[in-house]
Amino acid sequence: MVDLEWKSKIARSKINVHDPKSPKLAVSDKPVLQSNLPALQLPLTPNDIKTAPFPLCEAYDNYLRLPQLRTLWDSNNFPNWAHEPIMKPALNGLEITFRFISTVLSDPRPYANKREWARRLESLAKAQVQLISTLCKDQEESPETCGEVPVRDVSSSGYRSYSEASLLPRLATWHRSKDVAQRILATVEAEMTRCSYTLGLGEPNLTGKPILRYDAVCMPNELHSLETTPFDHVENFENLNLHATHQIVESWSRAARVLLESVAESVEGRRFEKAARECYAVERIWKLLSEIEDLHLLMDPNDFMKLKKQIAIRGFGDTAAFCFRSKELVEVAKICREMKRMIPGILEVEVDPKGGPGMVEAAMRIYAEKKAEGVVEVLQAMLGIEAAMKRFFYDYKQVVAAVMGSGEAGGNRVDSGDSLSQIFLEPTYFPSLDAAKTFLGYYWDNHENTLTWH
Repeated sequence: MVDLEWKSKIARSKINVHDPKSPKLAVSDKPVLQSNLPALQLPLTPNDIKTAPFPLCEAYDNYLRLPQLRTLWDSNNFPNWAHEPIMKPALNGLEITFRFISTVLSDPRPYANKREWARRLESLAKAQVQLISTLCKDQEESPETCGEVPVRDVSSSGYRSYSEASLLPRLATWHRSKDVAQRILATVEAEMTRCSYTLGLGEPNLTGKPILRYDAVCMPNELHSLETTPFDHVENFENLNLHATHQIVESWSRAARVLLESVAESVEGRRFEKAARECYAVERIWKLLSEIEDLHLLMDPNDFMKLKKQIAIRGFGDTAAFCFRSKELVEVAKICREMKRMIPGILEVEVDPKGGPGMVEAAMRIYAEKKAEGVVEVLQAMLGIEAAMKRFFYDYKQVVAAVMGSGEAGGNRVDSGDSLSQIFLEPTYFPSLDAAKTFLGYYWDNHENTLTWH
């Protein structure tokens, strides 16, 4: 592990900075007072991110029909298409959003805020389309994952030029949802211009590009059969809204986990540009998850609190935050935090068991020289994931307080001692990168000459 007292060891070390075998900073000849060095706080004990007790996770899985959803995600219908494990859950999340739009616009309650629901879900659908188009483009640019994308030509006889099972073409013909659907279709058309094919959801496809075999990849019929819940007998419309919200969360959490597995492979193969693109996609997924969780704010307070009782969201003695019932989300959070273990390999430096400054110096060299292609990008992308993940848990805590009140007990309580607060308050997962930037900032604050290495 990295010695957290490396700053004091640097000050005490008697290293010859002019030794050609020692990659040290060559700084100004002006004397610098040691007391001017920036103070770095020692990190606190890391919080262990873990799932809620097994019975709660199992109940959560059954409520959302996750065993059946995972079966869909695990199906390998296109073995020559390496991107299928990522695109399938991503398209599932988008398709569930289309169903969600239909649900809220069919809400019979006179006090339901249908206008804001429609606006939020339209924005969410567009954000997912943008992210999906980015994933498609990144795939095309990577020879390792391009494979054989399952598309067909629009001129193929006997086939419609758009999906037969997706709900979006139907929403475009329903008077209540027509305007929303048409704007989403315009976004699909605009975003997919960067790719050699389009999604085939009924967008104009003015250039006549091949269309994705959406029904074969997404499997909308099978997906919508999982709309039912064990609590359909409960006469509470928020049950449908809660169910759809968390199915979307689970779909994108799965996509993030598969992307993170690909990041590890890319880093191991030193394909840093590809790893950086994948990391930026994971960062955007964390931001997307925050937007999805914000949908809880539109649920009617009285109906939601009643539903909380009806489906036993919070049981006696339950102290874990509700989000920790998601095994997929917890696993993604754990992998994101453990990305720090990739840093020594990226910097090509062995970890000094005595806590020497080698990692920090290597990071400073990378930042200053920029000779290693793609390395700075992947390091910055990893830091972006950390920031987005911590922001998600901070936002989630605020949503819980707004939806269920600050008196919510257990892991959701609004004080500094719970697990959610510890996640977004704990120090950086990348102390070596943090230290490197700290000393680079210190150097430029106190010197005018160019930063060089001997």
